[in-house]
Amino acid sequence: MGRSLNSWSDRTKALALFGLTLLVYGFGINRDFIFDDLVYISQNPLLGRPDALHLFWFTADAFNYYPLFWSLLHLQWLAWGDYPLGYHAVTLLVHGVNVILLWRILRACRVGGAGWIAALFAVHPVNVQTIAWAAEQKNTWSFLFMALAFIAFIKHAEKDDWRCYGISFVCFLAALACKTSTVCLPIFLAIYYGFRRETGARRILLRLFPFFIAGIAAGITTMWFEQHRVGAKSLIGTLNLWQRMEAAGAAFWFYLEKAIVPIHLTPMYRGWADTTAATHTVIPGLLLVLLLAACALSWRRISAPVALGITYYALMLLPLLGVFDTNYFIYSQIADHWQYHALPGLLVALVSAARSLRERIPLFARYSKLAGMLVVAITALLASAHFAHFENARTLWTYVIKQNPDAWMAWYNLGNDHFDNHEYSEAIAAYHESIRLRPGYYRSNFNLANTLAAANRFDEADRAYLEAEKISPADSDAFVNRAVVHLHMGRNDEAVQELRHALELQPHKASAEANLARIERNLSLSPR
Repeated sequence: MGRSLNSWSDRTKALALFGLTLLVYGFGINRDFIFDDLVYISQNPLLGRPDALHLFWFTADAFNYYPLFWSLLHLQWLAWGDYPLGYHAVTLLVHGVNVILLWRILRACRVGGAGWIAALFAVHPVNVQTIAWAAEQKNTWSFLFMALAFIAFIKHAEKDDWRCYGISFVCFLAALACKTSTVCLPIFLAIYYGFRRETGARRILLRLFPFFIAGIAAGITTMWFEQHRVGAKSLIGTLNLWQRMEAAGAAFWFYLEKAIVPIHLTPMYRGWADTTAATHTVIPGLLLVLLLAACALSWRRISAPVALGITYYALMLLPLLGVFDTNYFIYSQIADHWQYHALPGLLVALVSAARSLRERIPLFARYSKLAGMLVVAITALLASAHFAHFENARTLWTYVIKQNPDAWMAWYNLGNDHFDNHEYSEAIAAYHESIRLRPGYYRSNFNLANTLAAANRFDEADRAYLEAEKISPADSDAFVNRAVVHLHMGRNDEAVQELRHALELQPHKASAEANLARIERNLSLSPR
């Protein structure tokens, strides 16, 4: 078997890796939009606009500045509208291409076990979130362009080919325009060529300078959008730099654990909402520094692939460990899809370490390929089982709550699903739990009020709308909906007061004007 595998052509190996990816995920891509897919695609008014490309590239109308990612979504919208299958198919196909590109990079860098590493990346369970959510095409597209930039830069360094240099830089810009998680690529390239200490390494490092400038510009732009467009306001923002570094150190080791032992994965981890899992001790961060120092100082002893793999893993995670605030931290400081760009580094380190054991332990060498196939098979089964949790909103949020009963956003989304299916009692219970866990979230209170009104529980709906108005007094919808409840309760004067206040907040609001006209018409027709 070993000889037959080694005798496969490169094309056969690439097709095998792509086929493995399709085998694990291909049967489950015909599923609905869930979570961010709704905001990014089906409920996004910008995607279908004729001037969408201008908006994405030259305005701040989108809630993050990933113009190439938005443009690619726009092209898909033109092709199949809000039909989920098209988006999920593109996500899976691009992931399959990324697996092949990773294999190509590893071979170009002469990393042993490149096929095993690529196979594990194809089916690793922490990548399930990226494959399951169409909105995470940010990950797959940015990885694709980052990989192309890496390959082109390697060719430039080997042949001093300036055409490859230009391709590498353009691809890096494209990666940043899809997602700025790729911002640390030039740092790793600098470390990689610094490790090799070849003739001309200093010249290569100087040529990375434009990459650094582009990365810094993209990072600053992303932080501006997070603060001013998205309004990222997690508790991370209340911490000083030292506390953020403590939280980042704890997050790194949690990510490492989930990547090595990928069980009980969930989009929102218990204890990691708003830094509550940060140990507030220097120990995790200090251990991370010691680990990276060991990689830098003892790389010959632990082998260059292991040292570089760990370094790459830490670098690619760095922007998302909690030093910088992002909106998702409101739900959880940890998210599996943030490992997508970083994971190959850890897999390189683990497979390289396993290969060194093969050289030292004869028995392991005899059964190494069987062990490799067994690890890939178990990993694929875990990924397939986890992928099933993302079948629809009900299965996903029920699973998240089972893993993390404190996930207030999961309770909120589960309430939305119950409401959409006219299961009002279950929706009300879910919204109440979401409010208990996070009392000040406007949408939970507003949707609870809507559900109570739909269930004809008008007194409770009135109180819920009042609470929503207190949380967000500038939102006119709560005032309009509360007015409708007052109409059902026969409180016309109070309804008029609510509607007029809504019009003060949003002049010419159609629903407020229509209901106000309805009241005036009813009063004119009533006997005096």
